[in-house]
Amino acid sequence: MLPMTDDYLAKVSGLTTEKALAIAAYGESVAAYRYRTLIETESSQAHREVFREMADEEQGHHDRLQEFLDQYFTGSDFVLKPEEKGLVIVGPRLLAATSHTSFDQAIKMICESERLTGRFYAALLLVVEIDQLKPFLKEMADECFQHADKLERITRTN
Repeated sequence: MLPMTDDYLAKVSGLTTEKALAIAAYGESVAAYRYRTLIETESSQAHREVFREMADEEQGHHDRLQEFLDQYFTGSDFVLKPEEKGLVIVGPRLLAATSHTSFDQAIKMICESERLTGRFYAALLLVVEIDQLKPFLKEMADECFQHADKLERITRTN
């Protein structure tokens, strides 16, 4: 797990729960998109299947977060700032994974995003006051770190 710096925790602590869930939903939608991009560029059937499973998981996470927003924060509507998006995403939203080198770079960027997002969820556990969300946030933090580990294993077998 990445260390929880005071600076990072301060940024997350300054968010409303509503904004934090919107940031998390954004991160999950970007992750789903990135994994779908990798499906289209990877030659290994086994790796494509891993990316498909991860894309579907991330889309499910996004949908669940959206349900939480609808349940607890009906009518929320705002635009996320780049620095808020940066709490969960490393690098550009779009991937260019058309060559082996760019594929490796894309995997590295996604691993970093997974770890950053895991740290985000872990920080939310410390600040979110809606107890019903905490099991989900814990599960999400753990899954992010598991995804990063899985991606690192893929790069070692490429």
